[in-house]
Amino acid sequence: MLLIGLTGAVLAGLASATPAVAVGGEPVTDAAYNFVASVHTGTGENDLGCTGALVAPQWIATAKECFGQVALGAPARPATVTVGRTDLTAAGGHTAPVVLLVPHPDRNLVLAKLATPAAGVTPVPVSSVAPVAGERLTAAGFGRTRTQWVPDRLHGGAFDVTEVGASSLTLTGTAADSVICKGDAGGPAVRTTGSGPELVALHDRSWQGGCLGETETRRGAVETRLDDLGGWIRQSVADVNIFGATADGKLTWTAIASASGDRIGATVTSTQSLGFTPKAMATLNVNTVLVTNGSGVLYRVDVTGTTPALTFGAPVEVARGYTHDRLTFDGDGSLYGIAGDTLRRYTVTTAKPGPGNIINNTLVGSGFSLQSLTATGPDWILGATSAGVLRSYQIDAFGKWTGASLATSGWGGYTHLVSPGNGIYYGRTSAGRLARFVDAAPFDGKGTDIATFPNDPVDASGWDQALLSALPFRAFPQSPADVSVFGADAAGHLTYTAIDSATGDRVPAVTSAATLGFETKAMATLDHDTVLVTSTAGRLYRVDVQTTLPALTFAAPVNLAGGWTHDRLSYDGYGSLYGIAAGVLHRYEIGAAKPVAADITGHVTVGTGFGLTTLTATGPDWILGTTSAGVLISYNVDETGKWTRYELAASGWTGLTHLVSPGNGFYYARTTAGGLNRYKDALPFDGKGTDIQRFDNDPVDTAGWTQRLLSAQPFTA
Repeated sequence: MLLIGLTGAVLAGLASATPAVAVGGEPVTDAAYNFVASVHTGTGENDLGCTGALVAPQWIATAKECFGQVALGAPARPATVTVGRTDLTAAGGHTAPVVLLVPHPDRNLVLAKLATPAAGVTPVPVSSVAPVAGERLTAAGFGRTRTQWVPDRLHGGAFDVTEVGASSLTLTGTAADSVICKGDAGGPAVRTTGSGPELVALHDRSWQGGCLGETETRRGAVETRLDDLGGWIRQSVADVNIFGATADGKLTWTAIASASGDRIGATVTSTQSLGFTPKAMATLNVNTVLVTNGSGVLYRVDVTGTTPALTFGAPVEVARGYTHDRLTFDGDGSLYGIAGDTLRRYTVTTAKPGPGNIINNTLVGSGFSLQSLTATGPDWILGATSAGVLRSYQIDAFGKWTGASLATSGWGGYTHLVSPGNGIYYGRTSAGRLARFVDAAPFDGKGTDIATFPNDPVDASGWDQALLSALPFRAFPQSPADVSVFGADAAGHLTYTAIDSATGDRVPAVTSAATLGFETKAMATLDHDTVLVTSTAGRLYRVDVQTTLPALTFAAPVNLAGGWTHDRLSYDGYGSLYGIAAGVLHRYEIGAAKPVAADITGHVTVGTGFGLTTLTATGPDWILGTTSAGVLISYNVDETGKWTRYELAASGWTGLTHLVSPGNGFYYARTTAGGLNRYKDALPFDGKGTDIQRFDNDPVDTAGWTQRLLSAQPFTA
C-alpha cells in the first residue's frame, strides 16, 4: 500500500504559524497523556509543528523530519518543546529549547534533549512487547483534526494494527475521525495497560483521509516501531558518556547511568580506525574528540554516530607539537595537557576547532608527575601519582595553580581517571576494572567526602582501551563559530550571535523570547553563561544564560547592587571588570564565575578624562576604545591602577556605537547604520595600530545590528 509520507507532502504541511495539535479524534484530557509533547522547529514562515513523546526527564522521541537536516549534535534550527499539558492554552507544563539531537541511523526516529528536565512530568515507558495484527492502540498528536486547522489541544483516537513489519507497523482508524494528520508526525501510538500507557510506535506516514483540507479518503498510517529499541534509547539518553581508543586506533563509546553506576548496554567499538596509533585524548562535546599521535600531531575527530554503531569522519589535523602524554578538557573552553611533568593549558574557542582555534598556550608549571589526568569542572583538574596520591588543582585565568592532596595513598593502581563533572569519578585499573567514586564537594580540597563503591564497580573487567576520556556535562563551546557576542535590544531581550573569526561570517543569531525586565544601560560578558547588565536606575544584575543555541534562554536576573551608573562596561577574561562613568575609568575584580555582590571587590579609580564613546577589553589588563573624533586608543592598566596610553589611530574610527573584542587581536565595531565591521590586530599589545588589518569590503554584516548593547565573550573565559 503506497502511503503519502509525513515527509514532504505531509510533514512539509506540519508547519503552522502557531502550535499545531493532534490526531483528528477526540480531545484528550487524561493527565496520563501529559508525556505527549508539542514540538516546534524554525521560526516565522519556516515554523514546523510536530508531536513527540517524553521518554526520559530531559528527552523526547519524535520524527527526524521535524528538524529538517538531522545529525548527531545541536539542531540546525531553533526548536522548542512543550510537554506536561494536553491543553496548550492552559498554564503549567514545561517548555524548553532542544539542545541536542541523537538520530537513529535506520528509522524515522530522533531523540531530542531538552535544555532542562521536564520536572513534574512522568515519561512514558517504552514497551518491550511487539505489536500484533488486530491489536488496538491509541494514537495521539497535536496536529490538524477533521474540523480544526490549528487546534490547541491534544487529540487522540483508536487505531487497529493491520500489519507488523521488522521496523514499522500499519494502523487503520476505527472511526471516521480516527486519522493521523499534519502536525502529528512523531506523535505516539500507545498500548493501554493496567499501569497506564506504554509507547509502542511513533507516527511516520499517513494517507490523511478525513483531515481538514484533504480529499483523500484512505485513513491508514505507517508507524515507526520502538518496542525493539528500548536498549538503544536507554543508551542514548544515559548521562555519562565515555569515549576511548584502542591500541590499534579504533574508537569506543560507553554509556553509564551516573546514579547507579551501571553500564547501559555494551561498549560500542568502531569498525573503522583512526589511521594512526593514538597517544592522548580529550572529549570536547558529544560529537568532537581530540586525539594525538606519537609524532605530536593533534587531530579532531568528528563523531557522526555512537549507537548502535560508532562512526566518525576522517580525522582532521589541527596542530603539531602536541607531545603530551595526557590530555583533558574541562567543558568550559580549557584544554589541559601534560608532557613529562609539565602542565600546559590551551583555550579552545570553537566546538569544531581547526588550525588557529586552540590558542593561549599557557605554561602552568612543572612537577606535575601524574600518571592519570582528568578535568572535574571549569578550571579544575584531578590526577593520581604512581605512589597513589590523589591530587586536585585549580588553575586561575593566568595559569597560577592551587593544589590539594585528596588522598595520600590508594590511588596508584588506576591507569586512567575520567570525570564528566559533578563530583563523579571513574578509575580504570590495569586489569580492566572500572571503579566509580562520588565526591560530595569536588572543589573543597578534601577527599574525606569521596564515596567509594568497592563492591559495585561499573565493571569488574573488560576495559582494555589504551585511552579513555569522559564527555563533560558542561560541553562548551557549543557553536562551530568561535566568537560569541551577546547583546540587549531596546525592549530588554538578550541576543546571541556567533561569528567565525577566520572568515568574518555570522553563523547563527538568536533573540530571547523573555526580557530582562528593566531598561538596560551597560553590559559585560563574563563567560558563556554569565552576563552582567546594569539598568538605567544604576542597578547591577547578573544574568545566568541557560542556553544560547538554538534558543537563547536565561534565568531571572539576580539583583547584585546599586550605584552602578557606568555608561560602558567590559570584562578582560582574567578577572578584571572595567567601567566608565562620566569620563572616570574604574576597575573591579571578579572573584567568582557566578558573582554575588561580595565577589566584586578591589575597586580602583584608574583615572579621569576617559572620554571614550566605545569600550572593550582586548586581553589581561588591556582595554581599547574610540573617541567621538575617531581616535583609536589602547590602554594597559597595571595591578595598582596605573595606566599607559597608546594611540593606535589618530582618525578613521568615527561613526561607531560599539567596539567589542573576544581577545587574540580580533575587534568588531558596530556602526550607526547597524553594520558590524571587523579588524585583526596582529600584535594587539605592541602599542601600535599600523598592523591592524581592516576588512572594509568584507564586514560581518552591512546592516541589522540594532542592539542597544553589545559585549563579546572573552576567549579566555
